Amino acid sequence: SRGGTTMTRTVRDALASFDDYEIERQLHDVPPHEVYEVRVDGRRAVCKVAAHPEAAPATEAALLAHVDAHTDIPVPSVLDAGEGYFVGTWLDGLPDGSPVPDDDPTPEPYARALGAGLARLHEATAGTFVRPGYPVPDFEGNGTGAVGLAVDARESTHDLALALLDDCERYLADIGRAAPVEEVRALFADRPGLLAGAGAPVVCHGNLLPDHAGFAGDPTDGPTDLAAVVDFEHGLVAPGEYDFWRTAHPMFGSPTRGTPAGGYEAFRAGYESVRSLPHGFERRETAYLLCNLASYLVALDLQNGGIGDAERPRVEGMAETISEVVADVRARPSR
Repeated sequence: SRGGTTMTRTVRDALASFDDYEIERQLHDVPPHEVYEVRVDGRRAVCKVAAHPEAAPATEAALLAHVDAHTDIPVPSVLDAGEGYFVGTWLDGLPDGSPVPDDDPTPEPYARALGAGLARLHEATAGTFVRPGYPVPDFEGNGTGAVGLAVDARESTHDLALALLDDCERYLADIGRAAPVEEVRALFADRPGLLAGAGAPVVCHGNLLPDHAGFAGDPTDGPTDLAAVVDFEHGLVAPGEYDFWRTAHPMFGSPTRGTPAGGYEAFRAGYESVRSLPHGFERRETAYLLCNLASYLVALDLQNGGIGDAERPRVEGMAETISEVVADVRARPSR
């Protein structure tokens, strides 16, 4: 599973292996992580530490190191990593807040750049892994902080989806909000073909939104490429269409539940300019939507330190949507 047993760390713990370090400022303090701008041995860097047992920064470091070594996606290079932390090189060009204007729809150049960048990540890592699964850091016992990427594999994409839902259900059961995920889990158990044909696994970012990317190009004309990508904390080894919907759903909505917000077609066109989407990816969209909604319920509780009055309407709305989508899927003939 992802996280759940990680030792929490302080930023000073994480930097102790460097001969010289300075803590410049805290960049983010959103559970389950803390992120800092630091200097290590005279070099500007970023340090991410676990602030909650659900965090897994060493796993994120493994993904970053693999992407850095095997793709042209601009990500931080890992300088050091260990249980509950990693230190990476600083990347210029990341936004202070979302670079995308608040107006709707999302400008097409941003959407197209995200789609093409996501497809480049997938194309470069295709064929590396035989089966889908959870990424796992491999420190190889060398004590140097160098980290490789291993996979806690599952037999199929369906089995990985069940594992993800089980993790969500366990977390939400502790706060008395597991019922919506139980609905989804029961549907997947009854319909083992929901994700049939999803394709071979690739490295998935898991949350490639404008907040986690820097864009290259003239702002007047719109971005033409990704200049920086961070926050692989939701990464998986899974079919590329999983990652496609992990970006599309929060940015554009669900095409099966209405007309997607502006930018969706540009996002899809950007992706398909690099790599084809598998046959049937639109049919499987509702299955990914249900998995995504289950994970968002966990995130709302985790990132807000509990579901309070402000979060309750959104949680209840997502639970209602889950029930509606489950009913819609059950009304269709099984495959």
